[in-house]
Amino acid sequence: MQIEGYTPLGKPHETDELHMWVSQTVVDFLQAERRGANRQHVDKVVMTLGNLGRNGFRDLSNSTLFVYEGRFPAGRPGMAEMAVYAAKSNQLRIYGGIVRIKGQSVFLCPEGAVKKQNKADQAQLKRVARILGEYHER
Repeated sequence: MQIEGYTPLGKPHETDELHMWVSQTVVDFLQAERRGANRQHVDKVVMTLGNLGRNGFRDLSNSTLFVYEGRFPAGRPGMAEMAVYAAKSNQLRIYGGIVRIKGQSVFLCPEGAVKKQNKADQAQLKRVARILGEYHER
């Protein structure tokens, strides 16, 4: 499977619960944050996403590292809202959600951010949901 503008997170394995794909924007964001003061937080977020890919949602009992942010409009007529999640460590966030692509469940991560305040940026969450909606099969 190939998704334009996205790369697999880590080496995919046939026993993985979800295929994990991150946008080039997220890759660049993580590389920049790793060079700064957020290195340990980048490692935690990548580890959390890797665990999600291998085991799915069943082993994510630590809600401090992976949270449900809500449901937002997909941006396509007749399509249900998309669930947006955040893998996080401290103020570092990678946003994504589950979509169906070519009949397979994919966790797509289109954006990342370093939060400047306690509340998540609602405009960014809505934008992530619209991006997820563009890729999701009907």
